[in-house]
Amino acid sequence: MRLIAQALPLPRILDARKAKEITRIVEALGDAASFRNIMREAARVGVLKRHETLRRYLTLLVKGKVLRMRTRDVGSVNLQQLYTVRSRKPEICVGLGVLRRYGLNWEIPETEIRPFVTDFDGLVRSCVLDKTLIASIEDCLIQELHRDFTRKSGTISFVIAIISTRVLDLPYLLARADEMHLGITLRLLFNRILEVTSSSETEVAASVFMAVRTHFLKIARQYSQSGLWRLIDERGVGRLGFATVSSLSEHEIIMAAGKQLGVTG
Repeated sequence: MRLIAQALPLPRILDARKAKEITRIVEALGDAASFRNIMREAARVGVLKRHETLRRYLTLLVKGKVLRMRTRDVGSVNLQQLYTVRSRKPEICVGLGVLRRYGLNWEIPETEIRPFVTDFDGLVRSCVLDKTLIASIEDCLIQELHRDFTRKSGTISFVIAIISTRVLDLPYLLARADEMHLGITLRLLFNRILEVTSSSETEVAASVFMAVRTHFLKIARQYSQSGLWRLIDERGVGRLGFATVSSLSEHEIIMAAGKQLGVTG
């Protein structure tokens, strides 16, 4: 099959290296880690120069429980903000409730979320929704796959639903999969969906099959044209859950994607 499409625009995110460096600066400044002093030191070492950008990083680091912020009255109009290091391990939220917020088309309580310790790469890709710091959709998908393979949670259908109907940050998704030792398995899942949707025969309702086929092949073409599908063709790291993905039927794949698209009735 020949895949053609236009390049993928990826969302602008913060820099994990800069988030780490700001944390280091706060720790080094100790009791003198006020916003002004952090800004001065960050500019001096070339990390960043804009107050607005530093504010974004500090807000994220506080919400991710890496830093703690307190205020002090110094006789000025504004209270002085002082920062201390709370943890080197950021905490964000994952779970089916988070995937629901990203558009998962299943009746799942939005309260089905759980805290998750991540790294700075995961932190800078997180976002605040309804006052909750949630992981990126890619991190959520990898966590649900891992949970299914290790705990038989049955959440693989939700992962299929998302990856077959939505363009993702594929390099990051596959890198995370390799870290969790299910890189080979995730690549197999993409190829299995491609195999099923490229078939000229189907055992499911034609209307459902064609809707899923059209949608996924469009996504696959986008990945291919941008040069990203080659990452799926690479070997990857880890076979966790390989047997589960190998045994997926056409019906399971098409119906999960069809449910997400709202075409299964």
